Amino acid sequence: MNAIKMLEEEHRNIERELLELEAIMEAEEINYSNLNHVFERLHNLWNSHEEKEAKIFQILKNEEIKMPVDKMMFEHSELSMHRKAMMAAIKSGSEINMKKALNSNGKIIIEKLRRHMEDEEGILFLITMDLFTPEELEALADLK
Repeated sequence: MNAIKMLEEEHRNIERELLELEAIMEAEEINYSNLNHVFERLHNLWNSHEEKEAKIFQILKNEEIKMPVDKMMFEHSELSMHRKAMMAAIKSGSEINMKKALNSNGKIIIEKLRRHMEDEEGILFLITMDLFTPEELEALADLK
């Protein structure tokens, strides 16, 4: 599988977790174990995905391909702040803290992460698919 197809598949997996997170947010009472489980899966997917993207983005930057790579990397760090706040609220075990974090940081994470993934797919991925040969895209996928 080429690197871009691999990242798109990971976006679909992340979206599934975002849908689960939204369902938890809409429930009357917070299902703590489900929230913890969903956010842990999202966290693991996110970390792995960011590592792969960072490697690919660095290659694009080194090749002097004009793309908003710096913007994408900035968004990664911006999202990280909200993720840490969510994790702290979950670890606190306090339903009040979790509800507050879900209503602020959770909503921001969902909105920004979706927009970020759309930007990547609509800008970076399309350009990368045009600039690299299928063989080069396969080689990029080996950067795991």
